Amino acid sequence: MIVVAIDTSAAASVALVDGERLIADRTEFAARRHVEFVGPALAEVLAEGRAEGLVPDAVVVGIGPGPFTGLRAGIAAGIGAALGIGVPVHGVVSHDALALRALADTAATGAATPSTSAATTVTIATDARRREVYATTYSGLDDAGLPVPASGPAALFPADLAECRPARRVGRGFALYRDVLGDPEDEDPNALDPTAAWLARLAHRALSSGRALRGTEPLYLREPDAKPSARRETLLS
Repeated sequence: MIVVAIDTSAAASVALVDGERLIADRTEFAARRHVEFVGPALAEVLAEGRAEGLVPDAVVVGIGPGPFTGLRAGIAAGIGAALGIGVPVHGVVSHDALALRALADTAATGAATPSTSAATTVTIATDARRREVYATTYSGLDDAGLPVPASGPAALFPADLAECRPARRVGRGFALYRDVLGDPEDEDPNALDPTAAWLARLAHRALSSGRALRGTEPLYLREPDAKPSARRETLLS
């Protein structure tokens, strides 16, 4: 299955996969202007796919958790792309992409078996700003190779997450608050923020095995930092 994915829950990332094979990828980890990045990146990724005769069967967007403005940029771009191509659009929890990367690496190296829960249980923590993290814990991979959520996602203070004593620590939240939470197990930027490449691989696994994916409703988990005025709310409604 050919899948194009967009994630703007933290970094700005666009990727195209054919099955598990990565065809094209554009990621900006320091991105703050997601809207300006996603449009050109999406055009480049789709062009690389067309050069190989590949047309997406589906579009996938990361639905968070993440900040209000960033999430909206990626989701809107994904919906527009799906309409233009004429394919369905699906949502995937962005933390699932980081969990798949960590757990797939573990499975590939043989470092864990289903009975070794410490190795197959991973906690993802990403930057929620306001001195908080977004956290989700996964209990391993299911028979389709998809991460199994055990708790979350939730917006937590680092001290509250520390009380849970995560067995495996993955994501930028651990890097930002390492004095409280401990170091992340991998400092590679691709292991700190969700990326579209792993989002697309996850969607391929799910859709190929007949699993239903989510809709495109974003996971904000809390109100946006800047709320529109009453007049602006009226204009937008």
